[in-house]
Amino acid sequence: MISQYSLTPAELNVPVPPAQAPARKRHNRLGAAFLGAGMLLVLAVAAVVCRLAFDTDHIDYLAVLMGPSDEHWFGTDSVGRDVMVRTLAAAAVDLPIALGGTTIAMIVGTLLGLFASTGSRVADSIMRIVDGFDAFPHLILILVIVQVSGGGTGTLIATIALLNIPRFIRLTRAESMQLRQARFVFFAQVIGASTWYRLSRHILPNISGAILSQASTGSALALSAVGAMSFLGLGIAPPIPSWGAMIQEGTVGITMGEWWPVAFPALALVYCIVALNMIADCLDTHFAKEVH
Repeated sequence: MISQYSLTPAELNVPVPPAQAPARKRHNRLGAAFLGAGMLLVLAVAAVVCRLAFDTDHIDYLAVLMGPSDEHWFGTDSVGRDVMVRTLAAAAVDLPIALGGTTIAMIVGTLLGLFASTGSRVADSIMRIVDGFDAFPHLILILVIVQVSGGGTGTLIATIALLNIPRFIRLTRAESMQLRQARFVFFAQVIGASTWYRLSRHILPNISGAILSQASTGSALALSAVGAMSFLGLGIAPPIPSWGAMIQEGTVGITMGEWWPVAFPALALVYCIVALNMIADCLDTHFAKEVH
């Protein structure tokens, strides 16, 4: 006779406790987030290898606009440069700009958002400035800043940070003000904890998931902005490879069936945006379940 204690719940037809289902879903969501991070890591490693091992500006006039082949997997561009090498190497240019600008915005915006949640007179002034900034068309602001400054990596990072800071301020302030009504925050105030102690030790750790999710979403939007500025000729100056610039250079041959100089940089851009959005969606859902 087989003891019932040696059988699994599935063999005994015992339903899984309801409390375990959300935990399994959260685990699956984090798995998708790790998948997105792994996608970015693979691309980043490939980009570094290409930058170190290959000459991204090597011109071969005997191999102009060759289609994908065993010799050139992604084909060549209008001056004979290898599209695969330049596409992968561009990740080492575009990704640091997008992630760097978003990281600066996250740090500055989170600190200002925490301060704005205190409700002081200065905090109210910060929110009025944010409202005024949001009322200005961002696309025009990007074009003005980049055009006046002449572009460059530093300008792009600063522009992305400037555009993302208000989003982090609003998010951090809203989440903080909602969490201030929690009992553990109230008890910390009762025992004499200072405002900044409550913000840093009780509120910030509990809203970090929403902030990280916004950072991932902001990075995807920043990557799109970097590509758009490079496409318009206001981003990274040639011959440094950039996805937007490569797409712009390849559009000339689209009507003649030369699709590969545009398709592969565009796919790389979409690949990164999808990975970042996967991370953002998973983090947002995971931490929302955890907190509530």
